[in-house]
Amino acid sequence: MRMLGDNTDRPWRKSRLAARILLRKEAGRMTARDRRLARVLAQDPEVTNRLIQQGVYSVRFQGQRIGDRKHEFDQNLGLVAR
Repeated sequence: MRMLGDNTDRPWRKSRLAARILLRKEAGRMTARDRRLARVLAQDPEVTNRLIQQGVYSVRFQGQRIGDRKHEFDQNLGLVAR
């Protein structure tokens, strides 16, 4: 549910949701519901790879500094070559 004063737009919220699903997949906790929703989000033109990547950083490192771990994290997600 969107909170009063929340300035995020719809594509950003969808991308953060996709990011949470990616993190669940990485942790091995992906459910059938996650797979269905991921399929829908993958077809959505508003959800771009770049927004998902930003969402992953936002969710994963909320309140922390990413620093040197960013490249390692990108490698684990398959976003950059090893």
